[in-house]
Order: sequence, then structure tokens, then C-alpha cells
Amino acid sequence: MTRDDFWRLLEGLDPETAEEQLRERLEALELAEVASFADHFDREFDRAYDWKLWAAAYIMDGGCSDDGFMDFRFGLISRGRKVFEAVLADPDSLAEMPDKSSFIPNEAFGYVAREVYEAKSGTEMPRVEFARRSEPAGEEWDHDDDEQCAKRLPKLWKKYGNKS
Repeated sequence: MTRDDFWRLLEGLDPETAEEQLRERLEALELAEVASFADHFDREFDRAYDWKLWAAAYIMDGGCSDDGFMDFRFGLISRGRKVFEAVLADPDSLAEMPDKSSFIPNEAFGYVAREVYEAKSGTEMPRVEFARRSEPAGEEWDHDDDEQCAKRLPKLWKKYGNKS
């Protein structure tokens, strides 16, 4: 499976039922393709490990733990390539999402490929090892610093930030 094939499998998923739709699509694939999908998923998930994106999630949700940021990145991938790439290039673009679709986190979406693989094979899915980031990319700053958040992510801060 190529990276383009990976993203094609994610096209047009409804945010409300993304994990169920993905499950159906993956169940139609051979085991090797499901494993390849999971490898691409892990690599895109790692690409999104970024301080500025974490700050965006923090502002939008009024806080964001390590686990919350994982769920946020799972959900961001579920939105497809166009949204994913746009948000990675400019996390502040999340402010332009309609309110009804602005809730991004989707914990269940991150586990679909493994669950499908294990159900089809009866064995644990092998993981492809690659150099994962040990820390988020970019510059870290205090996400509780209103001034920094307003300066670095002005659209998100205007829409979701603490106005007090």
C-alpha cells in the first residue's frame, strides 16, 4: 500500500462514524494491506506530534493531556489528507472549521486497524519499527500563557481562547 492508497481509504469518512466506516473498508483488504495501512497511520500520527498542534488542541478543548493529544491526532487523521496536511502546515486553520465539526478527538479511530488485523488473523499485528519522535517537534511554550497562545495561534485564540 502506498501513502496515496492510505489516504484514499480515509476519503469521505463521516466524523460521527469514521471508525465504523474505516473498519468496513479495512475488512475488505488482505492482511498485508491492513498491516501496511497501520504502518502509514503510525507514521502520519508521528508527523502530527508537534507543539503548535498540541497548543491548538489545548486551546480548542480548554486543556489537552498526553492521552487527549493522542486522541486528537487520531481524529485529525480521520478527517482525511486535505484537512490533515492543512492543519499540519497551519494549526491555526482549525479555527476555520465549522463549529459542528470542530471536535476532533477520536480515540477509537486509532485502534481500528489493529482490531481488524487481529480479528482476521487471530494473531497480534506486527508493528513496523521506525524512528518515532521522542518529543513533539517545534518550539515548546506554556499553553496556559494567554499572551503566547494569542500571538502564536491568533484565530484559534479569538474563537476558543480564555477571554477572562
